[in-house]
Amino acid sequence: MDIALRRISLTVLLAVVLGCAGCDQSVPADSTDTGSDTSAPVETTVPKETETKAPETTKPVTTAPETTAKAPETTAPTETTAAATTSADTKSENEVGFVNPLTGLASEKDYTGKRPAAIMINNIKASCPQVGVSHADIMYECLVEGGYTRLMMIVQDYASLPKVGSVRSSRDYYLDFAADYDAIYVHAGGSPYAYDDIQALGVNNLDGVNMWLPNQVFYRDEERVATMALEHTLVTTGEKIAYGVSFKKYKTEMDKEFDYPLDFAPYDTTVSYEKTAKNIHIPYSYAHNTDFKYDEESGTYLRYQFGGLEHVDGATDEQLKFDNLIIYFCETGDIPKDTSARIDVTTIGEGKGFYATKGTYIPITWKKESYESPTKFYDEKGELLLINRGKTFVSVCPTRITDKITFN
Repeated sequence: MDIALRRISLTVLLAVVLGCAGCDQSVPADSTDTGSDTSAPVETTVPKETETKAPETTKPVTTAPETTAKAPETTAPTETTAAATTSADTKSENEVGFVNPLTGLASEKDYTGKRPAAIMINNIKASCPQVGVSHADIMYECLVEGGYTRLMMIVQDYASLPKVGSVRSSRDYYLDFAADYDAIYVHAGGSPYAYDDIQALGVNNLDGVNMWLPNQVFYRDEERVATMALEHTLVTTGEKIAYGVSFKKYKTEMDKEFDYPLDFAPYDTTVSYEKTAKNIHIPYSYAHNTDFKYDEESGTYLRYQFGGLEHVDGATDEQLKFDNLIIYFCETGDIPKDTSARIDVTTIGEGKGFYATKGTYIPITWKKESYESPTKFYDEKGELLLINRGKTFVSVCPTRITDKITFN
């Protein structure tokens, strides 16, 4: 769907909604998390590193949108057929019982039809280490303004989460990522465009800045308050998220026929490819880059950022690791006249990407037809991409860096 038409239609719908019913959350021109009083709703003072003056509430079309660049010959394999090998220590799907739909792994709990949570996580260096992030089943990373990135962790068993944070503000395109999983959206403030979409699309969200909620949902972590700027200190827990969901009376069941974005290989197979991918480098911008290094012993990718620093969970000192890495490219551009230099990421449409696992990779394609439909991934033959069971990291990248991704 054309992004301009989408924004116009959302703005019209928002006007109708607001004209017909009240709302329990105020939507300031531009709000993020900077509150300090843990006994009252969080204040809406604007933090230093992001949002300042309010732009127009209807997002215009991006100037000079990028076109999907062709992958360079040095990274595009010739004919890479998946080599599926039988593993002796895996069970058949009929023997497994309950399965976590986000990882495809066996679970002690039945998550059938249960909605997950999607939690916005701050990812500038001053906010690190984050806490609780090693519990993500799926992690997304995408650019925000200033060349920095923000993370969004998706968790199936969110009610069991320990302390998680710091929780940070929303951008509208992250709502599309969360919608792919029908996830309850947890954030602290957001851009005007994000609030437009939250309101018009009826997103079930928990907001640490502009939604009146009892303080059982978000709080300031004392250790972070003592060592960091205030905007990096807002945290929550699984128990508090579950309380907020119950308080807001959000539905916890999804449609029976819900189609998840990720499709897993059968239990008796392990997917790998001909082309090697031992050290994957993603140069998001002049200000941020990430690296994934394949660990032969664990069979997973270890994550690094900020020039090669280990990305760790501050609560456990555990380095983040993932079984799968999906990189896909979206047209990305500046929003004209936006005084905070925010960007637009086109998430609806189709494009190219890469899938890496077990130290190997192939080119892929992606397609998302509408906000309501999931993003789906396809292999070189145009068939649904089957990925290994386990945790997945999804890197959403601007098309301008398509030929800058390196794998070894």
